[in-house]
Amino acid sequence: MKYDYNNQKVIIFLTQINIINNQTEIDKEQLYEDLRVFLSPENSLKLPKSETTSRLLTNMYTPAEAFIIVKGFKKPLGPTLGWRIRRKTKIPKQKLKEILEDMIYKGKLIKKGPFYVIFPYIPGGFEFYFTTNRDDPERMKKAAEAHDALFYEGYPLGLSKLEPTVYRVISTIEPTKKTYEINKSMEVQHQILTYELMEDYLAEKDVFAVVPCSCRTAAALAGNPCKRTDENFCITAGALAENAIESGVGKEASLEELIEIMKKAEKEGLVHETFNVQEASLFICNCCPCCCGFLKSVKELNNYGAITKSNFEPRIDYEQCNLCETCINICPMEAININDSSDQEKNGKIEINYDLCIGCGVCASNCLQEALSLVKVRNDIPVKNMRKYYKELGQHN
Repeated sequence: MKYDYNNQKVIIFLTQINIINNQTEIDKEQLYEDLRVFLSPENSLKLPKSETTSRLLTNMYTPAEAFIIVKGFKKPLGPTLGWRIRRKTKIPKQKLKEILEDMIYKGKLIKKGPFYVIFPYIPGGFEFYFTTNRDDPERMKKAAEAHDALFYEGYPLGLSKLEPTVYRVISTIEPTKKTYEINKSMEVQHQILTYELMEDYLAEKDVFAVVPCSCRTAAALAGNPCKRTDENFCITAGALAENAIESGVGKEASLEELIEIMKKAEKEGLVHETFNVQEASLFICNCCPCCCGFLKSVKELNNYGAITKSNFEPRIDYEQCNLCETCINICPMEAININDSSDQEKNGKIEINYDLCIGCGVCASNCLQEALSLVKVRNDIPVKNMRKYYKELGQHN
């Protein structure tokens, strides 16, 4: 049963702006339980009911913010006007405006025109909060530690239950382009399409911004800094880029600059990932297996159902390979090694475990001998756009 936040006692606290803080502990617990449920809709990765989740949410959201979310908004991703939030919460207009503006500044919600929007915890809430990185440092540290603890309690395993998957891998730029140039005339079912070519995919948008990586920020705050890079390579596009630039969180970049950033990310051993749709999504992450919740889930929990692999796989030209082991060292999934079998033809040669390979192409992008190339081996086609994605997600889950 939901707690009745409309009683006279709470109205008095709202007027005094001591929202929730003076209530009994059991009331506060119910508030954050309602918040957990609110941030875990059907089309998201649901937060488990646990002490760790409670620790996460109580540090990420103040009692006042939690009250405004659960009482003032109908659902995540539902645009909500300020007057509706005010009517539902009964918080004075000026004070409510101050709280909402502070939440926007700290990445806890966004505003588009007259509408306020709250995101599910994943995808959306986690990313915005830690990308923005403007909340009280101690609160953020505790929230990051709780998020990290949720991983080892199996929280990401729920990703494999989402159909379609949230993320898909996009292969590296130059190796994919070479495959496309060589195979322009291949049969229809194996043609390389726009959503598989990074430059063409990005070109569908006209505004871009480079933003801090939420996963690496959270990992560093939790005491586990990234082992691959200390730079930020994640990007937003379209409306999210405009929001990032306007808020000062992101730095505007041209398409040409983004391509160079993407290539540099590949050299750092990062994997391109984006929403699992055909039309250019609003962001592309450049992910590492030590911080990214998706890749880390795949690698450490063997949760390969959490993402959609790219349609490509690397192939080895043994005549060109000089066993430099660059591909072994840089492969994010540790899917490449040197064969030590008794088979004389294979012994001492590079081999790829395609069960572990996600088709990111990082190995091919970093092979100085060009002994690795990409081949299109699948034709998994994402849904067309985000609207259809959420429709299918609702049907399957």
